[in-house]
Amino acid sequence: MESRTRYRLSSSDALLLDDVASLESLDYDKMENIISKRENQAKTSRYFSRIEIKRWILTFLIGVFTALIAFGIDICTNNLTDQKFKVLRYARTQCEECFWIPFLSYVLINNIFVSVAAGLVCWVEIVARGSGIPEIKCYLNGIKMKHILRFKTLLSKTIGVLFSVASGLACGKEGPMIHSGAIVAGGITQGKTSTFGWDTGFLNDFRNDQDKRDFVSGGAAAGVAAAFGAPIGGVLFSLEEGASFWNQSLTWRTFFCAMASTFTLNFFLSGVELKKWGILNQPGLVDFGTFTNQDRNYTVAHFPFFLILGILGGLLGALFNYINIKLTKFRMRYINTPLKRYTEVILVSTITSVSSYVVSYFIHECKNVTGANIETFSFYCPTGFYNDMATIFYSTQERAIRELLHEDSHAFSSSTLLIFFVIYFFLACWTYGIAVPSGLFVPCLLVGCSYGRLLGIVANHYFPEYHFDAGSFALIGAASMLGGVVRMTISLCVIMLESTSDITYGLPIMLTLIVSKWIGDWFNEGIYDSHIEINHAPFLGWEGDVIMRKFEAKDVMNTPVNCFKPIEMVGTINRELLTNNHNGFPVTTDEGVLCGIILRSQLITLLCHKPFRGTQTSTHTFYQRVSVNDFISDYPRYPGMDVVNLEDYELDLYLDLKPYMNSQPYTVKENASLERVFRIFRTMGLRHLIVVNQNNIVLGVITRHDLVSCERRIMQ
Repeated sequence: MESRTRYRLSSSDALLLDDVASLESLDYDKMENIISKRENQAKTSRYFSRIEIKRWILTFLIGVFTALIAFGIDICTNNLTDQKFKVLRYARTQCEECFWIPFLSYVLINNIFVSVAAGLVCWVEIVARGSGIPEIKCYLNGIKMKHILRFKTLLSKTIGVLFSVASGLACGKEGPMIHSGAIVAGGITQGKTSTFGWDTGFLNDFRNDQDKRDFVSGGAAAGVAAAFGAPIGGVLFSLEEGASFWNQSLTWRTFFCAMASTFTLNFFLSGVELKKWGILNQPGLVDFGTFTNQDRNYTVAHFPFFLILGILGGLLGALFNYINIKLTKFRMRYINTPLKRYTEVILVSTITSVSSYVVSYFIHECKNVTGANIETFSFYCPTGFYNDMATIFYSTQERAIRELLHEDSHAFSSSTLLIFFVIYFFLACWTYGIAVPSGLFVPCLLVGCSYGRLLGIVANHYFPEYHFDAGSFALIGAASMLGGVVRMTISLCVIMLESTSDITYGLPIMLTLIVSKWIGDWFNEGIYDSHIEINHAPFLGWEGDVIMRKFEAKDVMNTPVNCFKPIEMVGTINRELLTNNHNGFPVTTDEGVLCGIILRSQLITLLCHKPFRGTQTSTHTFYQRVSVNDFISDYPRYPGMDVVNLEDYELDLYLDLKPYMNSQPYTVKENASLERVFRIFRTMGLRHLIVVNQNNIVLGVITRHDLVSCERRIMQ
């Protein structure tokens, strides 16, 4: 029997519900029934101690493997970039001062690189595109996002990001590192791989949504720690932007995972790049460098300019998000086939390459190399001089950020900074969301550095008595732009401070982030929340809308409900599973009194193992025919009804559900406020919430989809 909601929906609402219904919910409420209780009672304290030891070992391995992936991405990206510019320099030697041969070589190489990244996304795994942060946020919120933790996704993500960054696109590798860390956590903690059909059977205790969620939180933090050398920032990022459920023990394990990631990457980067094994001075992929005492002095007179940067960051972040969301909706509607996505990537790559080369060729200033402490590009400038525009465009993004932060105010002209800011802003906005693995952190930092440094130069020109430092303004500008786009506060502040190894700028950075968030929130949501919204994911925020107080549980529950008796006929169960796609079924007496709830996956497992009986008489002789391991052996890809093979005579037999059902499900009275329902559902991480009356008779069931669709309708 199909379920229906108690309130009337418009046609557009109904269409939205169809999109939402394609995503299933995770079940963070662990299975608790008679057989699980019996097995737990038989376990000793030594067994639980071993489980805890395994948990910490796995946490350490997540950090180590995430760091190794980051190390491989960094080394390969740098090598690909170096080879690209070797070819470009060789092309220039073939014709002195010519334009077309080096230009066409540059465009061609970039398109070859980006073709690899686009091919992996378009024809191997589409989920690997973008940063993956919105998808990880949804997973940690309790939404079963398809393919986001697959090995194929990790392969496409890590290899693809090498070529997308090396191709010169306005994207970074830091966002994909967070997704990669989450995939590593979701993979090695299960002790099995469906891709290769390999199962160790060693980590069965962690094959549930709750434990997997906690490990994924640690993996996301390890990704941030590896990207920025910021273990504390990684923990706070996972808490502020990622995890929807948190506890004290998870805090310690996540911090341990982030520390393991940071120092593993530090060890290998220092050894390979600096040839100093054991000297740990390369904490992450992005290193902002250290500010000198002269650079970091600021006074009260600086704060009005810091506020201006915060306002600019909020306005520009809101504009960035607005344009990007419009582009994303256009892509969802028109660019929806692999070939169209691939074509768009090639178009973006070509325009990016043409823009950077042409602008560096025609609009630049030749600066004297003397006194410059940066890796410069002469690029059609005389010997002893460097092209300031090409130095920003052709340096790696991380190196360009350090140059903008630490070089003196004469290293880059104001016109160069302004033109670079405008071009890179729109390129980054267009690039985020195309069919390549791409991050948003570093492009936003680079855009913010450019207009922050520009404001510092202008302020110092008009108010020279205050000795404004362009590099300091670039740092605050970077924070304002990234804060205006993603709307992070605490975690971003700590990441910036850890990346600079200097707490001096803590106050202006925090002030700027708060202002940029306030300004941006007046116009739209952060970029990750906006992408979650337009993809119609049933995401539950921290708090429901206050108007929910006007509604009650009975207003949104699904009714009538498909229920089973404690001892049900096999044919009835088989028919219900074939005729609907519900994932949870209340178990009730003949009078409708609630006895418990049983999941669809459990029923299919029972039909496969066939612990049937010929009568409705309850006995205990068959308990051991189905164990807890039988229910979790197929996790997380539970089979469908196609694996069930029943004989005709078995349909007339009976199945006792009492040993397998959850006899203590979460319930709520029909007159409970919807705000209370939202809070219970959100806090406990539920998949189903049963609505009963005063006599404990089942009236309906509330799911995540009901809450989200009702909240969206209220907001409209």
